Amino acid sequence: MKSKSNLRRRHNSKNETSTMSQQLKPIHQKTKKCKISSQSTSHGPNNSHDEEGEQLVYLRNLFLSILIALLTGSGLVVCKNPRLGDFFRLDQKESIGDGKIIHNKLQYDVLHPRLPDWNTSDPLMQRSHHFLENYVCKAAGAYCHPLLDPVPQRRTHRVAQTSSSSGHRINPNELVMILPRKLLIWDLDAMRDSWIRNNLFLARHEITGNALDGGAFLAAFLVRIKLMGLNVWNKEKHDDGVVVTEFSHHDKSIEFLEMLPSFDEKQDETSTHSHPVLWDEDELISYFGKLTPTFRLVRGYKDMMHLEYSAFCKISTEFSQYVTEKEYITMRLNVISRSFGPGPPSKEEEINGIFGTKSLEEELQLYRKEAGVDLANGCRAMSPILDMWDHHAKPNVEWKYDNLKRAFMIRAVDRIPPMQDIMVSYGKYTDTHLFAKFGFVNGDGSGYTEASIATMHPLLDVGMGQQFTYLVDFGNGTKITTEYDYEAQKRSMVNYLRYDDGYDDCITKEGNPKGYQLKLLKLRHLQKIANHYDRWTFRIGPRNNTSKPSKSSDIPISTRVPQFNPHNIKFDGRKIISTCRLIALTVEDFNGKAIETLEMELLNNNFFIEKQTDQLELRALAILSRLTTGALHLYPSNTQSDISALSLSLLKFGSKEWTATHVRLGEMQSLEVVRSIASSGVKQMRKRVQQNNPGTHSSLNIRQRICPEESTLELLKEDSYSLYSRSQLH
Repeated sequence: MKSKSNLRRRHNSKNETSTMSQQLKPIHQKTKKCKISSQSTSHGPNNSHDEEGEQLVYLRNLFLSILIALLTGSGLVVCKNPRLGDFFRLDQKESIGDGKIIHNKLQYDVLHPRLPDWNTSDPLMQRSHHFLENYVCKAAGAYCHPLLDPVPQRRTHRVAQTSSSSGHRINPNELVMILPRKLLIWDLDAMRDSWIRNNLFLARHEITGNALDGGAFLAAFLVRIKLMGLNVWNKEKHDDGVVVTEFSHHDKSIEFLEMLPSFDEKQDETSTHSHPVLWDEDELISYFGKLTPTFRLVRGYKDMMHLEYSAFCKISTEFSQYVTEKEYITMRLNVISRSFGPGPPSKEEEINGIFGTKSLEEELQLYRKEAGVDLANGCRAMSPILDMWDHHAKPNVEWKYDNLKRAFMIRAVDRIPPMQDIMVSYGKYTDTHLFAKFGFVNGDGSGYTEASIATMHPLLDVGMGQQFTYLVDFGNGTKITTEYDYEAQKRSMVNYLRYDDGYDDCITKEGNPKGYQLKLLKLRHLQKIANHYDRWTFRIGPRNNTSKPSKSSDIPISTRVPQFNPHNIKFDGRKIISTCRLIALTVEDFNGKAIETLEMELLNNNFFIEKQTDQLELRALAILSRLTTGALHLYPSNTQSDISALSLSLLKFGSKEWTATHVRLGEMQSLEVVRSIASSGVKQMRKRVQQNNPGTHSSLNIRQRICPEESTLELLKEDSYSLYSRSQLH
């Protein structure tokens, strides 16, 4: 797969202590093949006395090991070559958590290279190797498969090569890792922190007044832990001397937090994994244009983080005193890109007496009431090691949080061969969302793509779910625009109605009163759905759903540029075609009752226009073709030039140019596919209508040029808008 972003490929922090550097020593010895045996090995006639001494040591160690094995009921593995230093390993059963036996820990003779394939003298690499090998794998209650081999230069694990001629593999459904709750840091932990509650719960977004996302509190919590660990932020105490923070494993967490990437590294222009949220806005525009889904989404994440920091600083002078904006944004990006979802908190997470509550349900209700955060919809957890593994749509392991075991259980999906990287799935993201959130794409067509037909107005719901929106959120499913955005969007939405398709002449209030009345109703309905993401944006299935990850994340999966197969397009266009039908309506539709229908449905938030007549469908498809063509013109490139650049390897694999080109190409290809479907549908519908009703039909008129601006802008002056509040029109 494509190499992950610097948010997933954690940097090698330069802040390691000298003690850590001294503790970590490179291992150069090659481990010889071992097997179950009691035989010694001869080393030649010139070494007979040494050999006799070695045999005595060997037999003594063998006797002691057999005795231990008999007492513990364990198997015995003996190294065949005593000159290299005999060692005896016990094939012990692994006991996790509550003492239940969950896995027989097989012993593999891992074949280490004579010289590791990483710079063992580099303290940063040493630190990464130490973290990968020890933080989870040697923690109490945790488990790592014996074949997990740290790869410090790429910040991940692979399956180790063994001395077996065929090589050992990790088999399907085999347990790969257990990541226990005590190594995770949840947003629930953040909400339970007294300082967070007393100082930050009342923070709200400045413009909309919306509550902040739970991830914001988790980021603030993590920054506070880190700064306290560095003695930058002093621990505050109550009058009774109790430390404010209830979180119980700060010391262990500091090592994890120190492994996270810095702001400077994520902003580094020379980095092949710099995150787009930290790119300059002019650079983003040069890659994507302004009204495209990627630009809107990246800017949404930018604005969300800046507004969160501003809200925290406004409500807490202590927070603003200790935490810089760069520190907050760095940690917030880590939360966005590195957290996994364990689901809603279960009864196993209940702690009696938190803030005086008597149950978990009462505790969660307190967070909803005071902070506006609803953890009942699901939590997020910072997940060491799990978040270091790369993503692919066809992963070789799958993860699931087990509430009873209180741990992420990671199991193999397929047989994983030696030297293959461990791959997980971060979720079914489109390439647009994968790029905006994590900073990378795979480039092999394995992910979904998306595109938008919102060519005339900016969506204020940018597709970030409950994390962030530019709309005012009342918390009951109702979201409305601010007064300023409402007026601005109204001026933009009229542009969708400037073609007057289906009429002989452009509509005026005097010349076609009914057409004008319908046009005004259509504008009202367009405003109702102006910020409904799924009414303007569509997803298409993977261009290559058979692609699998490469052995290593630093190797391109394929050099072939992904293309859609026209015979295998998975596309649900029901919602965007409903939008196009709304724009295409004439007074003759709905059996001549189009005006009455739109008036009746104006307050229906679930109003969809289903297929009516062939004439309406023809106009709707023509409008879809027009809008996709307009959307393609918003990009600063075209599919042909992007395909050429990628095909000729003009762009460095993993670079920001390579990544941006793949994301942009996917969106443009999606638009071209839908335009092709729409154009083909127009031809078929026209042929069918003319066969059934020969002659000229004004209902089939599709204008190539827009009508005069004056007739459409007159709609904005209508006082009838005052009959409906902004909330009624959403």
